[in-house]
Amino acid sequence: MKVKIKKVLECEILVIGAGIAGLVATERALKNRKKVYLVTNKKLCGGASYFPLKGTLGIQVTKDESDYEKYYEDIENMGKGMENPELIKTYISNIKKNIPLLNKIGFEPWLRKDSRPACFAKYSRDIYLINNWKKAQAKWKQKIKRNNNLNILENSSLVKIVSIDNKVVGAIFQNKQNFIFIKSRVIILATGGIASNYKDSLYPEGINGIGHIAALDAGASVQNMEFIQFIPAFLKPKYNVLFGEHTLKYCSGMYNKNGELILTGIESDSTKDLWIERSGYAPFSFDFKSHLIDLKFPTDGAALKFTQELYKDQEEFYTVYLNWLKNEMGIDLLKDEILINHFAHSCNGGIKINIDARTEVEGLYAVGEVASIIEGANRLGGNSVGGSLVFADKAVSHSVKYIKNSKKMKTNITEIENSFNDWIKSICKDDKDDTLDRKSTIKKLKESTSKNLGIVRSEAKVNTLLSDLKFIRENYNIGKNIKNGSLEIYLMEESIKLLALSILARTESRGAHYREDFPTTSDNLFKLKIKRENNEFIIKKIYNL
Repeated sequence: MKVKIKKVLECEILVIGAGIAGLVATERALKNRKKVYLVTNKKLCGGASYFPLKGTLGIQVTKDESDYEKYYEDIENMGKGMENPELIKTYISNIKKNIPLLNKIGFEPWLRKDSRPACFAKYSRDIYLINNWKKAQAKWKQKIKRNNNLNILENSSLVKIVSIDNKVVGAIFQNKQNFIFIKSRVIILATGGIASNYKDSLYPEGINGIGHIAALDAGASVQNMEFIQFIPAFLKPKYNVLFGEHTLKYCSGMYNKNGELILTGIESDSTKDLWIERSGYAPFSFDFKSHLIDLKFPTDGAALKFTQELYKDQEEFYTVYLNWLKNEMGIDLLKDEILINHFAHSCNGGIKINIDARTEVEGLYAVGEVASIIEGANRLGGNSVGGSLVFADKAVSHSVKYIKNSKKMKTNITEIENSFNDWIKSICKDDKDDTLDRKSTIKKLKESTSKNLGIVRSEAKVNTLLSDLKFIRENYNIGKNIKNGSLEIYLMEESIKLLALSILARTESRGAHYREDFPTTSDNLFKLKIKRENNEFIIKKIYNL
């Protein structure tokens, strides 16, 4: 079956993704009077930052020039050699002045009163907070209605970035059963990370890594994919609510679902120091002795109990969270049965970019969590949204110059359509049976990813995952299900495979990456740089960092 491109659209800057990174890029592009298409696979104002996990979301900023070296030290200390130095410097020197960009997309940031260091940070600095996502959505939507330079395409999945001679010329999307080509000299990719490929994640649906694969197929590269944050969240009494790790310094014990004690709590001399240390950071990290607490979690969740002192702590960090938890989520940590487990969260790695958010493909930029920005083996609290602000702004600034100084590429829609069909034919060569439908395929993918690529990893688990992928691939027919979104499923499968191969290639434990078969950190420092040719991954270890 030959796929037809039903509609051809055109713009100057194509933004893919409607989370904070995508919206800031859109606002900046409109400010520069560019014709913009904003495309999202769900609804406008989505993505991880619009997922209401907790009462507030924080953005850590540089205090002043005297804080530059300390801030760099904080990021470098936790990056464990995997961080990106030039991008860190760019971030530190720009983040404070970029905070007002949040106002431009409907938020009302305010400065937190206390000076508590952010997660993983040694030094305290200013942290701005945002909340009231629905109000921000409404304000942004009202604002953009008045802009004639913006077109919006919702519920449209990216399936292919089209590049000619290493320059982007546009992208192909699927909207229901129709394929649309949007011609553009600039693409700003803001499709997010890969967390929704896990059964339990702190992200909305659709954050599944398809942007990574599309960028790789266009000629970009990725790095640090193996470093994914896993953060404890509630299984009970309310599923998929962020757990506040700072409460752990009042934890009286960890139990299994049957009430059997697994680990003594804060009142035990043998475990007190572990709980105090673990209360200081949210994501799992091998770099702290208290990671032993995380390894004690049963696969079906850890039951926690707390001392009466918890609700007596009047520090703002406690009162804001505990009040939100009780008033908005209906959870009382003393009265309710508390069951938590590790949920997939931020992806520290991603598409390799420079300080202008440029990839190795001309005209292709990556911002937000889809990109490998400042972080390395661990991610400091409050840097995720900040990275979106700084590099979305940088991407637009550079793309405006790129448009001015480059010539339009001639495109032939028939040739693009033929090339697209050749690609589809190449990925359908592995089609066999068609015993799985879309829903069951996604369910199996998420279950296997959660079971085998969680915080405890090994070669055996990765190989199990790869076997599961092979089975799914042989039983879900891409060619027969194209009208029902099978190309997106294919890209999702490949993003899971990308993660699995990255985990397999890092034969050590470092930061967010823990291998039970390699439970030490190697002195031999390297990054994994991954390219893609003919639908196959090419992994290269880069030494001498």
